[in-house]
Amino acid sequence: MKVLIRPACYDAMDGPVGEMLDSFPLPWKGASVLVKPNVLGPWTADAGVTTHPSVVRAIVRAIEARGAGRIMVGDNPGLRGYAENERCFRTCGLMEAAGGHYVNMGKRPVKVKLASRYAAEITISQEVLDCDILVSVPKFKTHALTMITGAVKNTYGYIVGAEKALLHAAATSPEKFSEAVVDVYAVRPPDLSIMDAVVCMEGKGPSGGALREAGKLIASDDAVALDAVMCAMMGVKPETIPMLNLARARGMGGIDLSSITVDGPLEPIAEFAMPGTFTAGLFGFVIHRFVFPYLRTKPRFDLRKCTRCRACYDLCPVQAIGWDDGPVLKRGKCISCFCCMESCPSNAVDLRGVLYKIRDALTKKTAGPCG
Repeated sequence: MKVLIRPACYDAMDGPVGEMLDSFPLPWKGASVLVKPNVLGPWTADAGVTTHPSVVRAIVRAIEARGAGRIMVGDNPGLRGYAENERCFRTCGLMEAAGGHYVNMGKRPVKVKLASRYAAEITISQEVLDCDILVSVPKFKTHALTMITGAVKNTYGYIVGAEKALLHAAATSPEKFSEAVVDVYAVRPPDLSIMDAVVCMEGKGPSGGALREAGKLIASDDAVALDAVMCAMMGVKPETIPMLNLARARGMGGIDLSSITVDGPLEPIAEFAMPGTFTAGLFGFVIHRFVFPYLRTKPRFDLRKCTRCRACYDLCPVQAIGWDDGPVLKRGKCISCFCCMESCPSNAVDLRGVLYKIRDALTKKTAGPCG
């Protein structure tokens, strides 16, 4: 297992991207290639929520230079509707960065069997199955439910439309949803992952956290190992992340840093803030396994920030949000999946609950940007 880390900036991407493609050689000549960035929603590039267009642009150019037969750049953002897919790509600057290779991955859905306790099949984009080479381009970010969102979680974007919400509704705890993500990852692990860690997101990820400059690109042909290195940069032990533990147990990749060859500067980001929903160590294990189901953290809506776009209302997988001149939480129906927070473009969703108070009292520290 090898993970390559290189210093990078958005103004000069061609060099490090070219080195990464050379370090993990693939049969590009004449190949059909899908480049899949992380396009969570219609955020501008400077928001740090989506993969930066300069990274995608450099990857497309490098693949073109290596003689790829067909290049596709696409994702399934959280918002629903074919037009929303295109709007997200334009807003993020990724339509232009795709260099004429953009594909609307919502237009060719296909059902595939899923080896999962939560669904017998899912609907994914045909492009995921058609491509000879799949290049995942995730963003270095935290995630309130899965704790991290990186190369493994980026494959959840294979799923088309409302079926993302159906899996959320079926897998109703952090551990269960992490298992569902790994189930989807198993459908088509990427051949190469190149992570945008130039500007990272800490705290209330994947859309409402604070930005930190790390100035790195990270690449590997083992997405699980790449995420393990990302955890080390966050100052977190990879084995504390359920998603990575499950992937390791299934033989999908390694997370033991002693067994991963890291080429480049593996430097932890000082005082990197994890989500307020995350607690490390034995206490964290107890909290997430035994306490979370009974004292779930719930979203809270800041109506002063809310723009009434209704994204939270439309995307809640269990219809736990009502509407009365703004979102209203139906607490009894909420499964704490945090899709509302993830989809909110105005950062108007915060997280609060008894779990926060218990954690803070016992660890004697604040919950960080989420608390």
